[in-house]
Amino acid sequence: MKRPVLTLLTAALAAHAGALTSQAAAEAQARAILPSLSLDDRIGQVSMAHVFRFTEGGRSAPLRADADATFRALRPGTLLNGGGDAPQPNTPRGWADFLGRLDTLGRANNPANLPAVFGTDAVHGVNNVPVATLYPHNLGLGAAFDPALTREVALATAQDMRAMNMGWTFAPVADVGRDPRWGRYYETFGESPWLVADQVEASVDGLQAGGVAATLKHFTGYGLPSLGMDRANAEISTRALHEVFLPPFRAGIHAGALSVMANSGSVNGVPVHSSHALLTDLLRGELGFGGLLVSDWNDIERLITTYRTHTDLVRAAAASVNAGIDVYMVPNSVEAYQSALKEAVQSGLVSEARLAEATLRVLTFKARLGLLDAPLSGSGVLNDHRDLARRAAAATLTLLENPAGTLPIRKGRVLVTGPAMDSAAIQLGGWSVNWQGVGKGNVPDVPKVATLAPALKASAPAGVTVSALPDSKRPQLLTAAKGADVIVVAVGEAPGAESQANNPALSLPDGQITLLRDLLATGKPVVAVLMAGRPLILPTDIQSRLSGLVMAYLPGTQGGAALADALYGRAGFPGRLPFTWPDSLTQMGLWSDRPAEGAGETPLPLYPLGYGLDYTTSVARDLTVTPTRDGVTAQATLTNTGEKAGTVTVLLRASLPASGALQATSRLVGVLRAVLKPGESRAVQVTVSRERLSSWVGDAYGSGTWQLLPGTYTLSAGDGKAPLTLP
Repeated sequence: MKRPVLTLLTAALAAHAGALTSQAAAEAQARAILPSLSLDDRIGQVSMAHVFRFTEGGRSAPLRADADATFRALRPGTLLNGGGDAPQPNTPRGWADFLGRLDTLGRANNPANLPAVFGTDAVHGVNNVPVATLYPHNLGLGAAFDPALTREVALATAQDMRAMNMGWTFAPVADVGRDPRWGRYYETFGESPWLVADQVEASVDGLQAGGVAATLKHFTGYGLPSLGMDRANAEISTRALHEVFLPPFRAGIHAGALSVMANSGSVNGVPVHSSHALLTDLLRGELGFGGLLVSDWNDIERLITTYRTHTDLVRAAAASVNAGIDVYMVPNSVEAYQSALKEAVQSGLVSEARLAEATLRVLTFKARLGLLDAPLSGSGVLNDHRDLARRAAAATLTLLENPAGTLPIRKGRVLVTGPAMDSAAIQLGGWSVNWQGVGKGNVPDVPKVATLAPALKASAPAGVTVSALPDSKRPQLLTAAKGADVIVVAVGEAPGAESQANNPALSLPDGQITLLRDLLATGKPVVAVLMAGRPLILPTDIQSRLSGLVMAYLPGTQGGAALADALYGRAGFPGRLPFTWPDSLTQMGLWSDRPAEGAGETPLPLYPLGYGLDYTTSVARDLTVTPTRDGVTAQATLTNTGEKAGTVTVLLRASLPASGALQATSRLVGVLRAVLKPGESRAVQVTVSRERLSSWVGDAYGSGTWQLLPGTYTLSAGDGKAPLTLP
């Protein structure tokens, strides 16, 4: 299809600037193309194939000489790579050239000269590329309570993606993390629905401002797997669905997310990939999503093999497409799916109108990215984002214990040890080069990472000497420990993703527990730095004797440098926990918004959501609440009462009127935050929407409605409280 030169030039300039084509213009382009596509063409457009279908040997290798024939056979509308699957060389230039060639082949061999849009998991930077900057995983960004920072990270990620001819990321995770045993907990922004919503909105905005399509995943209920096991069934009431799990998706849709990925698991016994109630009635009807809905990896086939809810691929395909799936991520059996979907359409199990609707969404999606007008032209050159990665890591760091003021370290002999002291794998976590992390699978590349021990050595202040010994040299280590003034031991979880990262006991490996006990037995101050994607439960004899405990989450490329700054006192600890830290496994399900039980018991966690210490102190005073047309504005005066500069973060909570159902004692609805000098005060305000003050009203079974109830609301921040009566 030929288009005017001016249109091509305009689209090319827009794509270069990272702008997205408007929905109306994109849909008009798509509607003009749709009638020219045959049944087979349309089935091709709603199929997602792995890029290795086009490479030599089906692996990381050059394109096959007959790759054009594969395009003509499959007619794929979309392409992807698996985690760790990459072209050779796995460099920015290698990616730009590889995807550029695939783009050219698609335009030359697909119907109507349609390119196949490429999607990838770029979840904390462009994590499949060893030289790319990797940022803290979402859980750490959640601890920063700074959506503007999250947006900045997302925008930088989008810039790197565009340089490598990538236009679609399967991010951000909009799941609310409710069980830390779950292997994907670190991919969430935390446990509080509305605070997660703020982060998701910022991430979508940053990615799409950079010209990359965001994907809200995994719709919905994925963050509450039974027993903390990945993809386990989630039992969710209608009230919990609306008040806990939908707010981040609603926020992402409001921010304009172009795509949504369906949950691989099941909700209330129904696989989400076959749930019309969730994927159409709820997502498209109630939430108003009008973009592209993509499956997760092979999840239509799982309706047959895992869930056994459908007898064959024809019926499974029909159920999933009719439920609302537009594109099937079917990387290794594209032909089988296409044959099954064709039979489903020809037999009437799937209507031609439904297939046309899905195809139109694919075409509109491509048009919004500018792909229908201009070929890819990524530079293959990445920007240097190390400063941003360091700032992001610094913003996440959370100080949990410092009973004797051991930190900051100002003088003396420091001994550094532990498996995480110089480990890119532990520091980066999963989805880093390989989906299971550095050193796993088919990827030998180890990224250049600023780890803790070298950073402590390189930046030690005058009067501090640093030595490092691995924990594998236990006799030498314990001898050196006796001569140290402070021992910094970096512990953490091995990298992993999905079910491989489940941690049913919420524990460190036994060897690391033994290491901590051995070091504590020396009688020297021990500061533990924990690099982990969840709260971990330390034995009481260790927890009670530590001279310092720092939660570093999975801090990314510059994590070690940021930690050195904080441990030496050049920076503080601005991070606050984005989750409730249990004191034992018996407290699974103890969330900050858990309602009072019938017996009136209120268990106390080890650390509450929002907890964190710093080198300074602060207060929040003079809380006022002013009604507005769309909600309320809350304002408080934040004061740094200490002697060092620091970040003051105060969570804003709301107690709601009686609704006829159990309510949380208080619901987190916003954050008041300011960076303040010693003694400085600043009035900070935040707007709280009516939606965040509303309740889902209904009985135990049946339908319900959102209502802003009349009565008295009490907002609180720190020790300040302010009542508000709504008619």
